[in-house]
Amino acid sequence: MELRQLRYFITIANTKNYSTAAKSLFVTQPTLSWNIQKLEEELNTQLFLQTDQGLKLTKPGELLYDEGQNIITSMDNVVDQIKQMNKQGNKMLKVGITVLFAIQYMEQIIKFTSVHPNVELTFIQRGSVDLQRKLAHKEIDIGLVSFPIYEPNIIIESLNTSHPDYSVDVVLPFDHPLAKNKSIKISDLKEHPICAFSTNYVLGKVIRERCQENGFEPNIIFTNDNWEVLLHNTLLTNGMTLMPRAFKRLSNFINLKWIPFDDKANDFQIGIARRKNEHLSDSAVQFINYMKQN
Repeated sequence: MELRQLRYFITIANTKNYSTAAKSLFVTQPTLSWNIQKLEEELNTQLFLQTDQGLKLTKPGELLYDEGQNIITSMDNVVDQIKQMNKQGNKMLKVGITVLFAIQYMEQIIKFTSVHPNVELTFIQRGSVDLQRKLAHKEIDIGLVSFPIYEPNIIIESLNTSHPDYSVDVVLPFDHPLAKNKSIKISDLKEHPICAFSTNYVLGKVIRERCQENGFEPNIIFTNDNWEVLLHNTLLTNGMTLMPRAFKRLSNFINLKWIPFDDKANDFQIGIARRKNEHLSDSAVQFINYMKQN
């Protein structure tokens, strides 16, 4: 006797009709009839009698119905418990990451997810400043972010990988007044219109700070957190934007020139951020180890 046959039998007994039972079970009526026939042959007894009121259980059928319900209920309970155990066995890991780092570390991310299918990995994609804030408020477990540290209760461990940092270029149209420069200093930005990342990004925050340190407010005419949108508006406004150099090979804007930014804020280190004095989960440690293989 198979559980499937027992379920078929109980459904027929409840509906007292093969056709109705077949519809509720999403099988054909001949399939039901064949299974009940095999069940009766195995038990060497008749389970149903045909009456004017529909199908009626025989005495052996009544016994099988009563005990069969207990068997099905017990089995369903076991299956539910196993599913619950599997659900509890799944581990959740929320990782904060920027667009650039998601691209640079994608190979390691894919390897981690393929080797650890029991880890429910969720990515929160924001700027590094915003991610540090989310980490401090326990909205994410760890973050792949850039220095400097803005939240006092987190630490960032530098990544000694093939992408330990990123450099910055000034991107502008070829007919921009500064387009012939071999490099651009912070003082060169004065009065020129700038399309900038918001202060949710380290680059957006630091550039504003560096301009203020040099005695002027940057002429920011447009703010966005999408690097492609920034490049597009730079072209439309004949302005400039400061962009991680790594985006150059991904950019399709052939009418824009990338010039090295000559400033102490030209290089930003990358690291894994976590909360101070907090033990990392095994899945977080494993994720970090995979990122170090970059």
